[in-house]
Amino acid sequence: MNADDVDGVAGYIAAWRPTSVPAEAACFARQVVSRAAPAGRDRAKNLLWAAGKLACYGIGLGLEPVPGVLLHPSVIERFTAHAPGLSGPARRTLRTNLRFLARHVVPHLDPADAPLPRERAKAPYSPAEISGFLALAAAQPTAAPASARAPG
Repeated sequence: MNADDVDGVAGYIAAWRPTSVPAEAACFARQVVSRAAPAGRDRAKNLLWAAGKLACYGIGLGLEPVPGVLLHPSVIERFTAHAPGLSGPARRTLRTNLRFLARHVVPHLDPADAPLPRERAKAPYSPAEISGFLALAAAQPTAAPASARAPG
């Protein structure tokens, strides 16, 4: 990314003034998105939208519009699960974008996921075991045809 791209993204963030969210929510969104330093204008636009929606929701609940409060994992989860008027895909996109912002702006609130241990794969069956399973299957009785079971 060259200097013009950075200036273009920073300029876009600074000029973002949506009519869909209150001025206080837009200010919060500009603050956190500029701190996250998105790589491009489209990414900045998506992050601004997500942060603005979160701030609008949080302010409506009486939460203080500061990163440490609104980007807390529990607030993000509550917002994405219960905010009215959002489709399933919009909720998933918001959650992903807000978690990205939280990791970059308040990393102490969103620790890295602990890696899960992996188990070793079982050894494949030997030819003798396969032969044994096939012999066992062949020895199983088959169901009698329906005509043989029905009384005459």
